Amino acid sequence: REKETAERLKTLQVEENQRMEQPTLKSILSKNKPQAHIYVEELDESYYIMDGSKKRVTFDDDDDNNNKNEIISANETEENEDDSTTIDNEEDEQITNGDLTAEYEEIPSDIDKLQTRLSDDKNTLSTIWKRINDKRLPPIPKSVLSNYFDVLLDYYETITSNKILLNQIGKNLLYLLQLVNNEQTKSNILNRLKQYHVILNEQIENDKFCQVDLSFILFLKLIAHLYPTSDFLHPITTPAITLLVQAINHCSLKSLGSCRQVLFLIDLIKQWISRSHRYVPEIIVLLIKLIQLACPIEKSQYFISSSSKQIENNQLLVLKKNIDLSNSIKLTIFDTNDLDDNNDSHRATILQTYLNHLIDFLQIYESLSAIVEIAEPFKSFLVTIADTTKCSQISSQCREILNLIDTSKTTCLTNRKHLEQGKEQAKMLKLFEPRFGPVYEGKKNSRLPKEYDERLRLRRKYKREHKSVTRALVLDTEFIAREELKQQVEKDTQRKRKVKDIQAQLSMQEGEYRKLQKTK
Repeated sequence: REKETAERLKTLQVEENQRMEQPTLKSILSKNKPQAHIYVEELDESYYIMDGSKKRVTFDDDDDNNNKNEIISANETEENEDDSTTIDNEEDEQITNGDLTAEYEEIPSDIDKLQTRLSDDKNTLSTIWKRINDKRLPPIPKSVLSNYFDVLLDYYETITSNKILLNQIGKNLLYLLQLVNNEQTKSNILNRLKQYHVILNEQIENDKFCQVDLSFILFLKLIAHLYPTSDFLHPITTPAITLLVQAINHCSLKSLGSCRQVLFLIDLIKQWISRSHRYVPEIIVLLIKLIQLACPIEKSQYFISSSSKQIENNQLLVLKKNIDLSNSIKLTIFDTNDLDDNNDSHRATILQTYLNHLIDFLQIYESLSAIVEIAEPFKSFLVTIADTTKCSQISSQCREILNLIDTSKTTCLTNRKHLEQGKEQAKMLKLFEPRFGPVYEGKKNSRLPKEYDERLRLRRKYKREHKSVTRALVLDTEFIAREELKQQVEKDTQRKRKVKDIQAQLSMQEGEYRKLQKTK
């Protein structure tokens, strides 16, 4: 038996050696590492040699091993290169992210510092805005941002000619307002509105019709850009529009330059009410006054009297010759050229812009039910201007407006409904809800619903308890009455006994007294 077992072991060892000499796949335990060889003990159980001796096992041929070594060396070189690049990038980041505060200067705290920095560098506003939005640095306190908002607002009012700079400052103010919309910014804007209101009231008290300043128009335009104009109860836009309406009501129409400023105010009002469709009666009166200046007095059927301090020349916009308006330039706020009151081209441009504004207002108020009454005063003026003016383009534009008024009138009258008095609603009679219960069949009904049965049971229990309580109360009252009667009887007997004792003593004393008198 020992010989047989020894021979079996030898045969098994030979088979195992032959099997191990053949190339095999990588073991799972190698974890995909680029290894050229591995010991048998590192493999799973099927790879162990029975006598326990360690043997070096190669998984691939020599050529494959050489290729793998080359791949490993290439990978190592690539890893080294990647490490070197990452180190270089980290060094670059350390250089760029070092002291970032040195890249930006402090945010200016007043307008003088801002103007000095702008004189040195024109891109100061963009660099300041980059500093505010730079996430690599700690955030700026809100107090500093609100102070910078005030500084920008002061600088905005000093600029009146650079349109690009005004747009840039307006965007920065809008973004700043989104970051810090606190009481300080609101109070600053309200204080500026109060200053404009005081100046306007001083001019009105002196019986003067105001000449609108360009800074006033730009400031109100900025408010319309920053805050919602469709809100009727806004703490800033509501006083701003009242100030604007007051300026419109007391604006001067003495020259073409003042008419140009008034057209800017009309454009601003149009921008404010384009979404809310708010009806402003002062703007309608002003539009009537302006169109009256373009209509000859002797041929006009409708006339509004106005103060001589507001209007000096009633024929200020009457055209005396035909003018080509195809190449006319649109009026802008930044136009500083003086307009000649006797120049028909200037009159024609102002009249054309006025008619464009009138079309816009008629389209805005088209949805109102009173558009017929609003547009009625303009019809007579437009008819006379279309018939008497010498400019063909102005007359054609007036006829277009008349057609627009007629179409809006027809649509309004078709959609208009008469007011109807609401009918009184009929009062409902008080109705008693019927009580639906089971039908009594002369005996106890076992088919009663649960709720009804529970209600009946509680009612019976209540009656039973009520009877028992009343019975107990009657017995208690009777007992209390008997006890009170006993106490009263005892008190009476005691009182009677005491009275008898007192009377007996008195009779004895009286007898003794009589005996003493007889002895005397």
